[in-house]
Amino acid sequence: MAAPDARRIVGAEVPIPGSDKLRWIDLTVPSVAPESPSNPFVCVPQRAASGSHIIPFGDSQYYLTWRLHEEHQNVLEVIELCASKEFPNSALRLVFQEALCPFAYLCKREGGRQGELVYLLYVLTVSGVALLCHLRSPFSYVSGSILHQDDIVEFNLQTHAQSAKVTAVIVKPGCLVIGRQDGSICCYSLGKLAPNSPGFSNELRDDAGIGRLWTLMSRTKAVGPVQDIVATVVNERNILFVLHLDGNLRIWDISSHTKLLNYNVHLNDVEGHPSRLWVGEADDDQELISLAVLHQGTVVQDCEHVALYGFSFSAGEKFLFSPEPSISTIPLLEGKLVDLKIGTGKLWILKEFGSMLYEILQYDFDTEKICSYVLQEDAISEQLFQSSDDALDDLVWTADSMFYSIKEQAFNFISSMFLRRLLQPGVNHCSALREILLEHKRFMSDSEFQSLTANGLRKEILSIIEQEGRSQTASATAYHWKKFSARYLHSWCWNNRPYGLLLDTNRDVFGLIRKGSFSMFRCLESAELLIYGSSDELRNFDGLEMSLLDDISDFELLDEVLRCMGHIHHLLGRSSTAIYYESLISSVISSDEIASQIIKMLETGFSPQPSSSLITLLGTDAYVERRQAAHKSQRKFSVEMLLSLHKLQSRSTSWSTVFDVIEKFMKCLNTNITIQKYETKRVCNVNSVLLVQATSQVARTMFECAFDLFLFLSYLVGVGGQVSLLQSDVARIKLKLFPMIQDILGQWIVLHFVGISPTTPPTIDDFSYQLSSLQLGKADELSLHRKLGCSDFTLACLLDFPKSPEGDVLSTCFPSPAEVINLVRRFSHSIMCGSNVERVQTFSGSTINLSAVLVRHGQYEAAQSLLGILETYLNHEKLSQAGQDADIAYSAYLHLNGFCLLMLAHDEANIILRESKVHDAIRCFFRAASGHEAPKALQKFSLETGFQVSGECRSISLWRLHYYEWAMQIFEQHSMSEGACQFALAALEQTDIIVDLDNGNEAEGLPETATMIKGRLWANVFKYSLDLKHFRDAYCAIDSNPDDDSKYVCLRRFIIVLCELGETKVLCDGKIPFTDLVEKVEQELFWKAERSDLSSRPNLYKVLYSFEAYRNNWRKAAAYMYRYFVRLNREGNAGGSRQLPHVLQERLHALSATINALQLVDPSFAWLDSACEADDQISPSKRPRNLLMENPAFGTDSELSRLRFCVDIEILEKEYILTEAQYMLSTVKSRINFSESQSIEALMDILINENLYDLAFTIVLKFWKESGMKRELERVFSAIAQQCCPNGAGKSERNLTDSQQLLLLPSEEDAWDVNTKNIAVAHQLQGSCHWETLELYLEKYKDLHPRLPVIVAETLLYTDPEIEIPLWLVQMFKTNKAGNMMISRGMSGKEADPAALFRLYINYGRHAEATNLLVEYLESFASSRPVDVLHRKKMSAAWYPYTAIERLLCQLEEIQIAGHSVDQCDRLKKLLHGALMSHLQQVVVDSEDVLSSIGGGQGMESRSS
Repeated sequence: MAAPDARRIVGAEVPIPGSDKLRWIDLTVPSVAPESPSNPFVCVPQRAASGSHIIPFGDSQYYLTWRLHEEHQNVLEVIELCASKEFPNSALRLVFQEALCPFAYLCKREGGRQGELVYLLYVLTVSGVALLCHLRSPFSYVSGSILHQDDIVEFNLQTHAQSAKVTAVIVKPGCLVIGRQDGSICCYSLGKLAPNSPGFSNELRDDAGIGRLWTLMSRTKAVGPVQDIVATVVNERNILFVLHLDGNLRIWDISSHTKLLNYNVHLNDVEGHPSRLWVGEADDDQELISLAVLHQGTVVQDCEHVALYGFSFSAGEKFLFSPEPSISTIPLLEGKLVDLKIGTGKLWILKEFGSMLYEILQYDFDTEKICSYVLQEDAISEQLFQSSDDALDDLVWTADSMFYSIKEQAFNFISSMFLRRLLQPGVNHCSALREILLEHKRFMSDSEFQSLTANGLRKEILSIIEQEGRSQTASATAYHWKKFSARYLHSWCWNNRPYGLLLDTNRDVFGLIRKGSFSMFRCLESAELLIYGSSDELRNFDGLEMSLLDDISDFELLDEVLRCMGHIHHLLGRSSTAIYYESLISSVISSDEIASQIIKMLETGFSPQPSSSLITLLGTDAYVERRQAAHKSQRKFSVEMLLSLHKLQSRSTSWSTVFDVIEKFMKCLNTNITIQKYETKRVCNVNSVLLVQATSQVARTMFECAFDLFLFLSYLVGVGGQVSLLQSDVARIKLKLFPMIQDILGQWIVLHFVGISPTTPPTIDDFSYQLSSLQLGKADELSLHRKLGCSDFTLACLLDFPKSPEGDVLSTCFPSPAEVINLVRRFSHSIMCGSNVERVQTFSGSTINLSAVLVRHGQYEAAQSLLGILETYLNHEKLSQAGQDADIAYSAYLHLNGFCLLMLAHDEANIILRESKVHDAIRCFFRAASGHEAPKALQKFSLETGFQVSGECRSISLWRLHYYEWAMQIFEQHSMSEGACQFALAALEQTDIIVDLDNGNEAEGLPETATMIKGRLWANVFKYSLDLKHFRDAYCAIDSNPDDDSKYVCLRRFIIVLCELGETKVLCDGKIPFTDLVEKVEQELFWKAERSDLSSRPNLYKVLYSFEAYRNNWRKAAAYMYRYFVRLNREGNAGGSRQLPHVLQERLHALSATINALQLVDPSFAWLDSACEADDQISPSKRPRNLLMENPAFGTDSELSRLRFCVDIEILEKEYILTEAQYMLSTVKSRINFSESQSIEALMDILINENLYDLAFTIVLKFWKESGMKRELERVFSAIAQQCCPNGAGKSERNLTDSQQLLLLPSEEDAWDVNTKNIAVAHQLQGSCHWETLELYLEKYKDLHPRLPVIVAETLLYTDPEIEIPLWLVQMFKTNKAGNMMISRGMSGKEADPAALFRLYINYGRHAEATNLLVEYLESFASSRPVDVLHRKKMSAAWYPYTAIERLLCQLEEIQIAGHSVDQCDRLKKLLHGALMSHLQQVVVDSEDVLSSIGGGQGMESRSS
């Protein structure tokens, strides 16, 4: 985007940061005039226009600027600027009812109240309505409101008798002057007189003071349409300059309405018709005024001319202008003029020579030379690598090879480089950036976009690039950034088109008004003039340190050196400089590695990696073409460089002479210039941000120049053999010139970095930020904190600015271009060298001080970046020299860098990055303390980091002790226990060193005794280790603590924290050897357990159990669990009458653990002292009664006596069973509640009613022996049997024990919680039928008590006489233990034999069953097997209940006699009679057989015969 002609550059545009972020206050201006007609009355060509008016007010000077956009002709923007104040946050946007002509005038209203500032705004609509608006400052209007009618004066020009259209307009305060199409000129006293007042309107005519005849003749003279009008003050006279289309330039005195001069500009043979006119400020001393006329429509298309006229005038009584002015012509070649301003001896031209391509020219009246200024478009184009087709293509071409070693970080590196350039003030523009975001579908509201910080903008832009492919190669990343930057540059240029120039002739202030921003201009620094100038002009630079060059030969040598640097720049562009710059800032890749890669490219040319991505991006043909072009450029560069080097060698006597000239040139690049002493102060206004922006521009140019010089010298060393470079010359370059260049590079990169890097917003926990949000504190501090984080508020704005000789920090007016560059020099010097000229600091010292300032303001990330630059410099310095200053600088660097890392780690969300920064901070602090000069280096950073040592330390060890304690505290403040622990250990080490030195003499310097210090430090180590959950290290710290009080406090804290974290297993797993602290640990645990709630977790009684169990102290383990059980008995119900299930379960667990532990103890010691263990002296509540002691079922009196003093396993088992019973009852919805005041029999009845038979039988077996056990078994089975009889419920109730009958039904207070879960109980056996349950338990316990079947059968028959006895129960009477029926023995047997069943049948009137049972056995006896016959014939082999049989017969007789069931009884009697007769006959036969056998063999033989 360079200008069409290469003119000498004398200055550069400096944008005012923040001018693109105005909040507009929309104010509607009402009007009664009709809408604009299709043929407007005002024929001024529509165009974008702007203007600026200077209004002094008090000690300040306001610059009122206005803008009229081409696309919105009815909207006028008014911005109020004051150089000594901050850039305004809001501006006024006036919305008119119809389009305006491209003209406006603003001035101050006179005669207002003191302290009140009211502006007068004159505008003219296209329909011919002139409006005068009163605007009050500051602009406190509400957006969307309507300007009050009293503040508007309206006048319609069409109502005047003169009907010719208006072609030009100008305003002086109180006077509106218009020029018409017929050449007439009218003046209206708008704002001074009422429209109807006499003298309100006047027409300037040629007939003033002459007769009527002459009037008539003069009025017939033709005059061309008015083209332009300019009003100015000449020698205190209001003069009007009018330019007509026919070339007439007429000068009028407005006050007297007389014409002073009529001059025709066509007399000068300037091509084209005159179209516009500009008039400069009159020089009353020299009586000279300059005019400029634009001539358009020349023969050569698109070639305009500006004719410059110099009119002299006489200031006598007869005020006259000379009719013969001086004339000079300025051809504009191509393009069209946009604006022009005339200053003192100079003229500035804003020209457009293409679509959005502009340039500003400066014409010097004396030398008649035209110079140019660097516009921001060109600067942005160069920074975004868009200035030529090769610059960024070089980056795309070389990216893969340049970042070959960091392929993974290439994307982040390249993105960081572009983002840093894109978001710097002057490049970043809100409207342009938002357009790009919208193009990529990043939709945000105005408030959302305005609230974005610099980091927020980075994330949004980076996400767009990431969509293109983050995992692509470096060349692809550079290519996508190129496309994005090109689109952004186009948007920037569209939203920042130049509208007009701003000029303050009183102070030679020169600026530019753009569509979306404002800017000023500056002169170039001396080195910039050398870079942009030509060799012929080098000798003409005055006052630019060129006096350092001795003669013409030095200029020639310097010119050749600059030409060599130009060759390098032409080959590499600015991409190599940008990469090297970013490597110094980001520290992703070594800057030395980048520099070596660049030098390698200079020597061998571009050598791109054979990458398919390049072919994909550029295309195959373009790839081959670029490759060939790269080789061609490299060959051309090598030849040109070799020729230039030989020319250098031929022009100098030796290379030493060349190096002398280079050293002198480097002094121009250095910031250590000698200036007068001055003071500094921090301010924040438009001038300060303008100065910061100018400084960053100069710094960038200087850095690039110094880097080109570095590349030149590096290339010279590489080709030294071809140009006769001696080893001494090489040594001079490496040992002297390179360190000087590194120092210069460091200075300018630091200045540039602080000038473009935005500040970071304060963290939410920052106290100063909280004060700001509450509107507390000083006004400047509040303003500072509000601006932190804004993209246009850079780090340099936090620094102090140099005061002027008048005492002001910065002037209340905008500085001139020359003043800007002088301020840049002073500001740069104040940053890098300090305000005191007598104390010149080194680069390392100034960078450290600057970093400390940033740390003081909370800019830790920026300070770390500066320190990274310093680290690179210090590494180079270590190679060249070492000494006390280097040690001081390195210690200070490490100290500040560690502090910044610590602060950044505190706000880091990523855990991995946070830990990495913490470790780096620890390493930095340790290395900082290791330096011998550390006490001296760190003593001045107490305000920034808080480290301060009062008094003098007698030894380095004592100082390190203080330093490590400070580091420990600051890590602790930010909850970084790892670092705090390390520094606490380091402080302990230093304490030992101090005590050991000279047999303890050095210990006198300690503020406390060594034991106190060690105790405090070990306590801190314990605390930090505990925070890190390094429990073993925490215990070691406790054990190492020499202070007993501190040790025991830490031990108690150790136990408390372990309990709170649920890490009590650490106490019990044996990994920590408590050694002599075992008893103390046990005491603390028990003390805490006794004072803890039983529901707390973890349960400390269980912890004590595990603690003792690991040490095989089973008796203690049992005692603690029994103590837990006792407390559960007493406190578990929390005052309720019903036992809670979870409490009962805990009691079961406690008893189980107690029993298990006691079983591992020697039987003689397997008991617990219940009285001792159960006492609780702290809690005075009454000890609960023990159910076991009150129950006589426990055993003998001796056992009860022993229980009062001790508890053994048997008692614990009984307690366990009772507790289990209560627990099981609590898990079912029992209607009956059991309390410990009731008997065990009552408990058993409840268990049976709830079908908990297993527990009932367990209680019976555990609590009763012998007959008592049988009695209780009979009672239990009787109860079970009753439940099998559904028809016998009434009788079963009468069988309940008295104690059970006394139980009350549960009340509403005892109702269960509906949320209580039903627990599956163990009593659910096979099947749900009571008969199955009865059969199962009867089979199980009949061996224990053989009479149980009889009890069950009798209960069944008693409960329900009609019940049918189940077959399995009958079989129990009939069969033996093996399950066989013993028919041969008759009906005899044990207690539950067939005879017993027979009797039961008889007793309960079951005559049929009894008869059948008897007949069955009698018939079975008669039909015995042969094997049983011998047994049957033995004496008393079989037995039958004859008495019962007789009773049966008697009962049948009685029933028959009574007339009941006569037939059945008769049948049963016959059946019995028959069976008995057969049986008796069989008995007779068997008896005879027995007698025969007793009689001997004779009887047998006879019988056989």
